[in-house]
Amino acid sequence: MKANEYLVLSQCVESGVNRGWRKAFKHLDVPEQVREWLDEHENNIKDNIDSAVLGDICEYFKFEEPKKQ
Repeated sequence: MKANEYLVLSQCVESGVNRGWRKAFKHLDVPEQVREWLDEHENNIKDNIDSAVLGDICEYFKFEEPKKQ
């Protein structure tokens, strides 16, 4: 059995982005207007961070395609 390295890595990046997002604003007094904007755009911001990090990783590492059975 062999792990799908790209899938594992992408899940770790997504998990780390989510954890970082929660911690980034945990102890800040953010004005309500800013909080509403962040809530509205949270998924788009996180998706762009995920894509940028994984894109940079893929520039340095090659991943094998999963074998079809």
